[in-house]
Formats: sequence, C-alpha cells, structure tokens
Amino acid sequence: MPEKEKQDFATSGTESFKIPGQGKNEKRIVLTIQEDTPTEGIVLEKGKLRSTGNPFMDAYNQFNRWLVKHSSVEVKDKATFFHLLAVMVNAGIPMVKALSSLVSQMDKTPRLQMVVEKIRDDVESGASLSEALGSHPDVFAEQEVGMIQSGEASGQLSGVLENLAADTEKAYSIRAKVKSAMMYPIIVILLLFGVVAAMMIFVIPQLKDLFAQNEAELPLITRIVVWISDFMIEQKLVFVAGVVIIGIGFTVFKKTSIGKYLIDKFKISVPIFGSLFRKSYLSRFARSFSNLLDSNISVVKAIEITANSVGNEVYKKRLLLSMEDVKQGIPIAESLTESDLFPPMLINMMEVGEKTAQLPEITGKVADFYEQEVDTAVSGISKIIEPVILVVIGLTVGGVVAAIMLPIMKLTDIAGVA
Repeated sequence: MPEKEKQDFATSGTESFKIPGQGKNEKRIVLTIQEDTPTEGIVLEKGKLRSTGNPFMDAYNQFNRWLVKHSSVEVKDKATFFHLLAVMVNAGIPMVKALSSLVSQMDKTPRLQMVVEKIRDDVESGASLSEALGSHPDVFAEQEVGMIQSGEASGQLSGVLENLAADTEKAYSIRAKVKSAMMYPIIVILLLFGVVAAMMIFVIPQLKDLFAQNEAELPLITRIVVWISDFMIEQKLVFVAGVVIIGIGFTVFKKTSIGKYLIDKFKISVPIFGSLFRKSYLSRFARSFSNLLDSNISVVKAIEITANSVGNEVYKKRLLLSMEDVKQGIPIAESLTESDLFPPMLINMMEVGEKTAQLPEITGKVADFYEQEVDTAVSGISKIIEPVILVVIGLTVGGVVAAIMLPIMKLTDIAGVA
C-alpha cells in the first residue's frame, strides 16, 4: 500500500500519498475528495459534447475529442489510476464518488479521463467495476479485468487494485528497459543508412566522370557502388515506390496471424537480443500467472488469460496447448517440460509449487528472478552492442570509401608513371 503522509478526509478533504519507487520513480500524489466533484475542463454531458453555440469551436472540440479518443493511455498513468482507486476504496469512499474524483483530477491525461468518466457512468448505471473496465479492452487487459472481478467476488478489491498498480509499473519498467536496449542500435543503423544514401546520391555522381577517365576496369566494389548510385538517382521513383511498398507490406504482414508468429519467433531467436526477449516474456508470464492464481482464479483460466497477455504468439500458442493438457489432468509443470521455451529452472520451481500448494508464491519469486535477469541482460547488451555497431559502421563506411579511393589511387599511379 502507498505510504500515507496525512489523512484529512472521510467523505471530503485531501490526502497526500507517496507511491513507493526508487529515485525518479517515486511519486507524490495528492487526492482531493469533495462533496461535489465537478469535471472542470470537460466539455461533456453524459458522454456527449456540449454545444458552445460557436460552430467553429464546436468543430474544434469534435476534432479534439476524436484525437483524444484515438490516443493511447500511458502504462504509468494506468498504474497511478489503480493506486488512487485502491486508496479511495480502502478509505471507504463509494465507487461512483471515487471515480468522479479521479475524473476531475485527470485533466493532464485526457484519454484516461474520458475512459474513467465512461466507467463512472457505467458503474452509476448499475454495472460492476470489472464489467465497466471490460468495455475498454484497448486500455484494460483481460488479465486486469479478471483480477478485479475476482477481487469484487472475494471482497479484496483494494488489495487487488494495489497489486495491479505495482505489477503494471513493473511491466512498464521491463518494457522500457527492453526498448532502451534496442533504441541505440536502431538509431545508429538508421543514421548509417542515411549517411550511405547521401554519399550515393551526392558524392558518387560527382566522381563518375573521374572514374570514366580510367580506361582500366574498375574494381568490383566500385562497380557495385556506382550501380547502386545510378539506380537510386535514375530510378528514384522505382526506388521510393519499392521502399514504400516494402514498408506497407511489412506493416500488413505483421498484423496477420502467420506474420505475428514469425516475427515473434524471430524476436526470441535473434542473436544477442533473443535472450533478453525470452527473459522479458518469462517474467511477464510468471508475474501474470502468479497474480491471477493469487486472486483465486482457476489454473485453466489463469493460463488462458496469461497466454493472451504475454505479448508473444509463440509463447501464446504453447501456453494454450498447456491449458488443454491441464484440462486433461496433466500438471502444468509436466506439460511445459516438453517445450524449450521454458527453462528447466522455471519448470522445476513450478513443480515444487504444485506439490506444496504454493504455486502463486513460487511463480511470484520466479517473476522477481527474471525481472532481475532482464536488468542484467540489458546491462550486458549495452556492453556488447557498442563494439558490434562500431564494426558494422567501419565495414559499411570503409567499403564505400574503398570503392571511391581505389580508382583514384589507380589514376594517381598512372599519372605518376606518365
């Protein structure tokens, strides 16, 4: 639970909280609960835009609402939402009033503000919190909805919301670390392509006439570079169209079931980064599975929800197969033994958990282990990737420079002999 610094409200007032974290991740949040919490800044009336009487302003508001509606919700903002809702539920604030208070304080996150307002209206109309959250699958995952549904049934909603907040922040932290590990090589490679393309378009054409003066046959590498340069300049429409078609084709392909599967398989198989991806998926699997079991969700349902939320089609298909095995009475650890996606350590730990009836606790410890492994892997990749990138840059730029300099040096030798 967040550390309370002062508490002034029962049905109204303010309360200051410090959400645990390290360094910059530690956050201080002040809740304001009022008897009547207006939704200032929201030009909505029960989900509809209120007319201002100015057609231009109304059109602007409509367009702005469309943009907000199609924007995404930051994971850290969703974690804060779970934290604050847990605090107010634990303080005995009625659900509708708690959601209304959150709506009025989320002016800096308009997309989430819009979603929470709709959730409040649904709850006010008689829906449960889990049902209201379930109507926004683009914001709240099936795992989160299932845990809240279990919390409502068991009367432990506040604790479930706190667990969700903590785990959402952990998942966000892991994803951020994986992205940061990949960002550096991606940016460097894109810059490298830009530099090489600029040389092909602006430098090589200026040297073609000089190369033509050399009656001797040009080196193979020079002929290849000149051909690429000519193609990029003379067939620029074909080149641009080809790049666009490849980009669109890849975008469409990765949305298909076979495309998702092949790309996800490539992710966990690629050198250097494959191990990092595997560990991040294993930590996500273990954390989600532990939380669902801890929320008294059945093993079969927990596997199904985890499969759909793990974020990798290869792991998803394997977990769904394990779900069918568990339905037949096969222990999950025994079922996962047949796959090389799950390391022996994880399987052995899960087997111990099944035998001792402590599967939620043990899978939680497994999740902690793999989260630490992700940190270690990110640090290791940072040290490995720098020399690899330097080698790639050296070979690429060196190849282009060699293609330019070899004919020039040959011309210089001929001029010296003459």
